[in-house]
Amino acid sequence: MQYNTIEMATDVQSKSARKPSVFLFIAATSALFGAIAMGTVLGWSSPAVTSLKDPGSSPQIKEKGTQTEAWIKSSTTLGALVGALASGPLAQVLGRKLALILYGIPMIAGYLCLWLAPDFATIIVGRTLTGLSAGLISGTAPTYVVEISTENVRGMLGTGFQLSVTIGILMVYVFGAFLTWSWLSFICLFLPIVMSLSMLLMPETPIWLMTKAGGDHSKGSKVEKSLKSLRDTTNDNDSELNEIAEQAEESSKTSGFSMKEINNPLFYKPFVLSVILMWLQQFSGINAVMFNSSDMLTEAGSTLEGKYAAIIIGVAQVIATLAGTLLVDRLGRKILLIGSGIGHAISLGILGIYYIAVTDRQNSSFGWIPILCLVVFIISFSLGWGPIPWLMINEITAMHFRGVVSASATGMNWFCAFLITHNFEAIQKWTSPQFTFFMFAFWCVVSVPFVIIFLPETKGKTFDEIQKFFVKSSDGHSDGHNKMEMKGLNE
Repeated sequence: MQYNTIEMATDVQSKSARKPSVFLFIAATSALFGAIAMGTVLGWSSPAVTSLKDPGSSPQIKEKGTQTEAWIKSSTTLGALVGALASGPLAQVLGRKLALILYGIPMIAGYLCLWLAPDFATIIVGRTLTGLSAGLISGTAPTYVVEISTENVRGMLGTGFQLSVTIGILMVYVFGAFLTWSWLSFICLFLPIVMSLSMLLMPETPIWLMTKAGGDHSKGSKVEKSLKSLRDTTNDNDSELNEIAEQAEESSKTSGFSMKEINNPLFYKPFVLSVILMWLQQFSGINAVMFNSSDMLTEAGSTLEGKYAAIIIGVAQVIATLAGTLLVDRLGRKILLIGSGIGHAISLGILGIYYIAVTDRQNSSFGWIPILCLVVFIISFSLGWGPIPWLMINEITAMHFRGVVSASATGMNWFCAFLITHNFEAIQKWTSPQFTFFMFAFWCVVSVPFVIIFLPETKGKTFDEIQKFFVKSSDGHSDGHNKMEMKGLNE
């Protein structure tokens, strides 16, 4: 399809001029409370397992590296895997708003189990329930935020999901340094309550309402009211409503996802890219680091006590993720992912070399190196591979396929997280700590050419423009013509 240059420029200008209302940011913040709660789930095991090893703890972990300890850490990711796979269909049927309201319930129940747990079995049940909720939230909260956003703030708010996760992680690191695992669980209990209650007052996304209204966006309709509340009063919402109606019409042409659509480039290309994005995110080793940061730093001979070094890492993660959130709509997605992958590979490579070169790590004068490497690793992750995959999955996927692709990619994320967290210490015992760091560094190196070659830039693009990119690259044009069209979309 050919476009008149003047018409394209005018169209892009009008779309970029769309302004969000203050209420849009309030709605996004309400959904992101769920991401903060998810962060507490991810960060809980690092201070809590340390607390469970204290002599006064009941129950008490008496020996490092037991199956009990492994299941306390990994049961969350197993529950999250189930939640992630269910999140897409549930959010599609219930709507994003109602789904997020209900997702708080299993996390509240899980933290109650952890707060009152008399034994390890109850702790594992609590961790599984909080993980279930984290998986549900991770599959729906980014979708809600992206769908309510305008193009000029979509990157910032979309990456705000990962920023909120890091805030939750830092929160449990700070409280966990001074509280027992039980009272830490009590503090974490309030975040899912806040999410569920605040979402009661928020609007449903206009695009989901449009699919349920059959394209009806007449004055006074739910769709029109929702969009009006999310946009500045100076906006002309008619063009956006028409655009959303077109997307809803395309989505309504089929009653649901079927296997015959597997050859549709609007499905299989975003699906493959999304799954690989999540694979590479997890095989950077992030959850191995976050779940075991205190123990890793202690064993590496860090000169700072593990729980306090973990707080430093948490602070670095929040600051770097905030920087990534502010830069993603300025620099674009690809450049941040490339820089992030390079930073990962270098920091993990140096950490592996440190383990080889320094044999007496407890008495080494180089105990600052592990902290520096992990801080650089966390900063690199937080600038790119932390926030951007969550954003891009919903950006590159058409509305009709978003539930399936988001659930599948998020399921892959949590499946990889389970494999890594459950087997991390076992792999270290079977091989060596440096082997695991070099293994993660390998996948970080692989991530760089993947981004350069295969991933489209989505900065400033409407959903319609992004979908046209996938169709154009599959319509049988010559390679030279495809490259010209790709260049036009990436400019």
